[in-house]
Amino acid sequence: MILRQGKLRLQKWYVPLCDKEKKKITRELVQTVLARKPKMCSFLEWRDLKIVYKRSVEW
Repeated sequence: MILRQGKLRLQKWYVPLCDKEKKKITRELVQTVLARKPKMCSFLEWRDLKIVYKRSVEW
């Protein structure tokens, strides 16, 4: 789940990666997702991966 400020609330990794690599990937993905229109689907093909995300609205 991604907040509007670009913070990641929930994430699940299925392959082991070092923290530095996770941060880099997370930063790139958050920028990509936030650049998409809200009405677009929540599935994204990125590099050789399929990403499923949900935008969260903070009250």
